[in-house]
Parts: sequence; C-alpha cells; structure tokens
Amino acid sequence: MGPHGRPDINPYDRDIDMTVPLTFLTRSLGDIPMRLTADDRFQLESETFLRLMRTVLNDEAHAELSATLAPLRTFGPDDLAETGVSLTYDPASLAVVVVQVRPDQRAVEDLFAPPRDDLNDVNLAPAALSAYVNVNASQTYLWGAEDQQRPTINLDGAIRFKKIVFEADASLGEEFGLQDTNYRFARNYARLVYDEPEKYRRWFAGDLDPEVRGQQSFVQMGGVGVARQQRRFNTFRAAVLQGNRQLVVQRESTVRFFRNGSLYRELRLQPGRYDFSSLPLLAGSNDVRVQVQDTTGSVQDLSYSQYLDPIDLDPGDYEYGAYLGVTSQQLGRAPDYRGSPAFTGFFRKAFFNRPAIGIGFQASEEVQALTGQTQFVLRDGARLLIDAGASRSNFAGAGYAAGVAYDRFFDRGGLADNFSIRADYVSPDFSNLSNPEGFNLTAISMTGQYTRQFSQNVLATVSGSYLKGRQDTGDTYRIGVTAFYRISERWTVRAGADYAGFPSNFAIGSGFSANIGLVFQPDYRRRAEARYESRDNLAELSYVQSGLNELDSVGFGGVLTRRDDAVQAQGFASYSGNRFDASLSHAAFGPSLSSIDQLQATSVRVGTTIAFADGIVGVGRRINDSFALVHAHKTLGDRSVVAGASLAKNNYLGKSGALGAAVNNFLASYVTQSVQYDVENPPTGYDIGAGVVRVRPPYRSGYALRVGTDAFISATGTLLRGGEPVSLAGGRVTLLDLRDGENPQPLPFFTNSVGRFAISSLIPGRRYRVETYGNNGTIDRGFEFTVPADNSGLVDLGSVAAGSTR
Repeated sequence: MGPHGRPDINPYDRDIDMTVPLTFLTRSLGDIPMRLTADDRFQLESETFLRLMRTVLNDEAHAELSATLAPLRTFGPDDLAETGVSLTYDPASLAVVVVQVRPDQRAVEDLFAPPRDDLNDVNLAPAALSAYVNVNASQTYLWGAEDQQRPTINLDGAIRFKKIVFEADASLGEEFGLQDTNYRFARNYARLVYDEPEKYRRWFAGDLDPEVRGQQSFVQMGGVGVARQQRRFNTFRAAVLQGNRQLVVQRESTVRFFRNGSLYRELRLQPGRYDFSSLPLLAGSNDVRVQVQDTTGSVQDLSYSQYLDPIDLDPGDYEYGAYLGVTSQQLGRAPDYRGSPAFTGFFRKAFFNRPAIGIGFQASEEVQALTGQTQFVLRDGARLLIDAGASRSNFAGAGYAAGVAYDRFFDRGGLADNFSIRADYVSPDFSNLSNPEGFNLTAISMTGQYTRQFSQNVLATVSGSYLKGRQDTGDTYRIGVTAFYRISERWTVRAGADYAGFPSNFAIGSGFSANIGLVFQPDYRRRAEARYESRDNLAELSYVQSGLNELDSVGFGGVLTRRDDAVQAQGFASYSGNRFDASLSHAAFGPSLSSIDQLQATSVRVGTTIAFADGIVGVGRRINDSFALVHAHKTLGDRSVVAGASLAKNNYLGKSGALGAAVNNFLASYVTQSVQYDVENPPTGYDIGAGVVRVRPPYRSGYALRVGTDAFISATGTLLRGGEPVSLAGGRVTLLDLRDGENPQPLPFFTNSVGRFAISSLIPGRRYRVETYGNNGTIDRGFEFTVPADNSGLVDLGSVAAGSTR
C-alpha cells in the first residue's frame, strides 16, 4: 500500500500520462490514453473507453455505460460503481484490465466466426486514375529447321478511372489456317467493368465470358451483362449455416461441441452469451450435441439436428447472371460476332429450411433451352442432386437432358470418407447456344468414386467411369484403384491398378495396367517424383523447384520420360528480376536415349509491366489484378525505396530506380492486406513512418505510396529541472510558426526513467514548444527549440533545462 491508502501503482510524486492496452479476459481490446495520478489513482479517456467496450457489452449495457460517462471527459474505476463493469491497473504488464462484466451485460460472442475483414484497418486510398500493361514476348527455336516460327507478343492490362475499369487482352503471332499461315494482331477481349461491392454485383459491356450453371453451355458473346455473386467480393464469408443458436453460460464452464457423435472442439468459457450458429456442419444431416460442465461439476446437455445444403451459397443467399448480346462463331483469338443475338442467364437461391434451387435460360432465334437444379439433403451427411434441361432447336427439334448425383460424407472422428456417383443422359436432339444442331455423340455418362481414409497416413480411392456412345462411336469404360501411403513428412508412395476399355477405332489400347510412384517433397517449393506405368511401359523422373514473387528468385526443374518407342527430356528455369521476369526451356526428343537429340527445341519468354497511378510510373513484373507503386519523397534524394517484406533479407518485391517506382504486383481485389516498404540506407534519424500501410483494393486498382515526408526530422535529448533529470514526464509538442492552411495536432512527448526523450515527425527550419503535464492536469513550462533547416534526419538537443530556449 502507498502513502495515500491505495496500492502503490505510481512510485513518482507527479502525474504520468501514457497510452496502455485495455484487456478483457485473454484478448486486447485496443490502446487507451491513461493518466497515473500522484496519489495512486488512474483515469481513462471516456470516449476511447466506450469505443473499445463496444465489442464486450450488448446494446443495452453499452447505452447505460454511455449515459454514465457522458458528462465525464475522463473517469476512474470508482465512477463505474453502479454500471456492473469493474477495472484494475496491472503495473507489471502496464495494462488496464476489465475485471468483471455481468453475464447479462455481455455482447454475444461468435465462437466459430471466420476471419474478419476489418475495413476500419484500411489507411490508404486507391488512385483515382491507374493503369498497367503486361508485355510478354516468347520465341521457340527448332534446331536444324529451315523455317522458324516468328515470335509471339501478348499484351494485356487495364485502366481504372474512379469506379470504371477497362480491361483488354491482345496478341501478335502466327495463326495457322487450312491454306496458309498469317502473322497478325488479334484482340482476345476488351470490355468495361463496373463493380457494386456493397451489393456483390458486377456489370460488363464488351466481350463477355458468361458464367453458366447446371446443363447450360458456354458461348462467347459481345454485349452487356450483370452478375451477382457474394464470393467474388467477400473472401471471408462463412460457408456454413447461419442460424440463431446461442448459449448462455452463468458460471465459468467447459463446453464441448459434438458433431455426429465426434468431439469437434472443447472450449473454456467465461460467463456470458455465445453464438455457435457458425459451427461448421457437414453436407447433409448433422446431429449436434453441446455439453456444458460448470465449476460446480454440474453437466447440462443441449441436442438438436440440423442440415447444411452444400451448394456454394450461404443459406439465405442468392446469385444470378444475365448476359445479352451477339454470339461468336469461334472460340479463342479474335471473337467473330456474326452469330445470332442471344440471351443466357441463371438464378440460384439457397434457403434455410429447404433445399436450394436454380433455374437457367438460354435463347436465340435458332435455339431455346430451359434448365433447372435442385437437391435433397438426406440423413447421415448425404445429398441427392437433380439436374434437368429441355430445349427446342430449328435444326434438331425438341430435346432434353437429365442428370442425377448422390454423394455422402462419412465422419469417423478425425478420419473421413467420401462417396459420390453421378449419371447423365443427353437425348440425340438436346441443343443449346453452343450446339444448336443437337450434335451429341455421347448418350449416357456415369462416374463414381469412393475414398477411404484408413489412417492419417494411408488413403485409398476406387473410381470408375462409363460412356455410351452414339453413331457407332462405341462405349468407353474404366475402373481403377489408387492407394497413397505417407512414409514420413517428406516421402509418399503411390500405387494403383486399372482396367480400361476403349472403342476399337481409338489408338489407345484396352486392358489391365498397373502404376507405382515415389514422391519426395521436403517443402512446398520442391518436389521430386519417380513413377512407372505398365500400359505404355512408361517410366518418368521429374524434379521441380518453384520460384517466388521476390527479387532475384529462381525456379528450375526437369523431366525425363521413356516409353517403348520414344524418349523425351526437358529442362526449364525461371528468373524474377526487379523490372522483368524470364523463363527458358529446352526439350529433346528421340526413339532412344542414344538418339535423343533427333529433335530439339528451345523456348525463351521475357515479360515486363508498365504501371501508372496518379502520376507515378513504375516498371516491374506481371500484374494480374491490383498493384502499388512505392516511390521516395524528395527529401530522400536519390535513395531507393523497396516494396516487400524485408530489405535486410533481400526478399522484397520491387525496388525504385531509373525506371521509376518500386512495384508491388501482388495485390488481390476486395481483400484487406498489407503493403510493406523500406528505404535503402536512410539518413540517421529519418522518420519513414510505420513501414506498412493497409489497403483493400477495388478490382484492378492501383496505389501510389510515397515514402517519406517534409516532417522527417527526429530530435533527442535529456530534460533537466533544477539540474536533475525529469523522469517519466508526459506532455505535448506544438508547432509555433504556423503557415497558411496548417493546423497540425500536437505531438506526444514523454521521458524515460533517466529523463531521455525522442521526438519524431519534425519539419526542418521550424520552431516548436514542448510542454509537460504537472499534477492535477496542470501544464508546466517546458522548453522551445528550432529544427535546423539543413539537417538530414537527426537533431541532438543534448541536456535541455526546463524553461530554456534553443
């Protein structure tokens, strides 16, 4: 106890201001300003406390707490006496701890919530205007050939202005026709895209790649389209049933969740309310039991049954797509829109208490097709899926198609089995947009598979397929079994056998075949395999080490294959530079190892990217979605900045220089992520900021990130009063000589136990005043100083007496 009748939490005889974490149970709620008073009390800022307690208290309790603290700018634990919330200060961890919240005041806590994409964490906005173009050039050289294929150049990229994106892909290369070969430029696609992420909706205009479902067929179109799909905009959505399952724990308890008789998770919970509707369920029927055992030994059970519809939608969610335009007469390069005007679209809806359904419609002047989907969720983790379609064509008349599938998941307490089977029938005259003539060579197709997990190291799969052909094409069938044995973390052996039958006019032989393989994979980058297959007397050795999206990363590998009548060898390598990436491969073919050099081919590819964002330009490696250009402030002179994880380990993504800003080419849209940066050999004391910013990129967007600022100076020194160091003093630093339009916030000031201080974010040539806090909220006179105009980063003020001027 201290001299004031309280625990001695402040050994100094003056008020101390600091920022400390506010904690509850095992988690930190955030940082909060706190004042330790000279008489061993602590006071917190009311506004910040209410904000941080929002996740702990329910609406009613938070409103009551807000009413209590509304008249108070700061408060102490005694002010919470009637609220049901109690606090304490822990000097050992320098943290304020929320000791107690009544169970009826607790907000509902989701025990199985997926990761939260916190939009409040984003602190950098995308550029209003950004663009990039990827350029890839490739060439293959055939050794000994007189005529060589000319190089192929691919261009793709996007321009984004505010919320509208124009994206395109084109190529220059040889096109092989029936009569001759042309070397020409071709547009692969060009379209406008407009996103409404808050509605999970995307609009298209131009070359379309329509999404299809069920028995629908894909056809390339030129026109307009719209699609709604939550998965595209919400990566962290929970693919589980969202119901209203809550648990109220009155005393500290051990809670066990059993799913279909197997223990899923055991948790130790404090008194409060908990939501477990996000408990991951299995496809089909689920028997859930919740067992609660409190500190008294009392045990309570809660049991219920629930099913999960395994369609790729959240229960209650829906998706749709609608596309209207002119169909293309060819797939691949340069779409040819001389087809008929057409429409294709679908709508799917998932329900809470009944199976999901889907409908689709495709129509043109020549053909119309209506399709539908539904499924019945059965007991024991099983479902029955039904697909159907009907069509009418000017060429083939009426037709239909139908499919049925059954799958089941077996949960065996840590081990899992899967069984699935599907059968489809297509009538001779079933038509759609890509097949208006109803040309269907396959009448019936059937596939089935059963996977058994015998242990964590042994897995086996039995699979089979059957195709019944039309017009004398014959039938095809296959049945096989494959087993995997995990010898260790690095070694796996695979063995199997199959029996296949093919139509007699096929070159592939029928009959029995066996195979075996040995895989060595020491990490996710390196993989080696040796395998043998008896059907073609095929033996193969391969090794691959993949590269990384980092500066000077190298990947390489090779494959050696031998059959009865042919041998093939291929080696390849890739390199990721600062401004480009490249790959090289060489292949050799021959009837035997001794004559493997009969045919040889060497391929080279080089790619680069030019990117622009709000006036900043950078050259780097390929961009697939979004990007950031990291560039230096003028105060850094000609020093380079880097984008990536670590300058010391040289594993960054890009580096600035003569070809512009450093390029971070690895950002994904609609996901909150970090952009890290650093400076090469910065001036001593130069303040580059936190070294990381958080972004949530829109589709194909760009960022311009400037490293450095006018306020880059840091100052250090020792504060003295009466010739003695002033320890653990808090205060503020204020800019005195303000200029037009400036209204900066005061900077925090504090000293350590021996009176040392450090102040960052100071502007060269400007004057500042330092003030310290005294007892009971008073302001003591500190000192004034001027930052030298010609300083490069660090000012040493030495020993500074309170009340002095520098």
